[in-house]
Amino acid sequence: MRNKASRIHPAATRLLTLGVISMVAKSIRAASFGAAVTVLGALACAGSAEAAVYQGSWDPGYGGIFPDLGWSASALFDVPTSCLTQGNGTYGVSGACAGFSVLSAQLDFYNMASTSTILESFNLNKSVTVTGVQIAENQLVGVDTVNFASVVPVGGSSSIAGGGAYAFSLILYNGTLAQLNYLSPVNESPGCVQYPSARTDCGSSKNFARGVITAVPEPETYALMLAGLGAIGWVARRRSQQNATA
Repeated sequence: MRNKASRIHPAATRLLTLGVISMVAKSIRAASFGAAVTVLGALACAGSAEAAVYQGSWDPGYGGIFPDLGWSASALFDVPTSCLTQGNGTYGVSGACAGFSVLSAQLDFYNMASTSTILESFNLNKSVTVTGVQIAENQLVGVDTVNFASVVPVGGSSSIAGGGAYAFSLILYNGTLAQLNYLSPVNESPGCVQYPSARTDCGSSKNFARGVITAVPEPETYALMLAGLGAIGWVARRRSQQNATA
């Protein structure tokens, strides 16, 4: 795993929330206790709201025939509340989960010798078919898909990813696992991994990736946090002005 400034991971979201709370705590010193309690109560209510958007991230080294290739993937999922409130289990994208969708998906390639530098990025086709949704304790904990549409690295990662002779296709399975299949020729279907032939060179990344799926706070949560900070700041300024004229 590594940190990448170009992507907002769940850890970054948590740090941002902690930063906001820290700012609130500092402002409380200058504000009235009653106003502070009111705002913190509102923030607590916002924090407990059930999010409908979840982010998954996967980040292994490829291994096998591409030993220098590292890859990472991320995806955003829109989950209906009716889907989240079902009992623990795996569900199809129908009934209570009929509105489930992939909002976005991205695949990044990097060199294992310099894991902090992204060599090439791809926006994957978000119309991929979702075959399973795992719910536990009213939270999304896993997603299964068929293979995403394949991509061909021809930029900065080409030299460590087959020199343009291979395509790569992401698949999510068993809830939190992911594999990146390689395909040659590049127009070959990802199905060649399961059904190889003499005319194809297909396979999977040696290292599978176990992903992390977490809820993403809704924009309204951040708006309420900012409103709370503004209210505390106003009380602090008002109190300061009253002390100055006293």
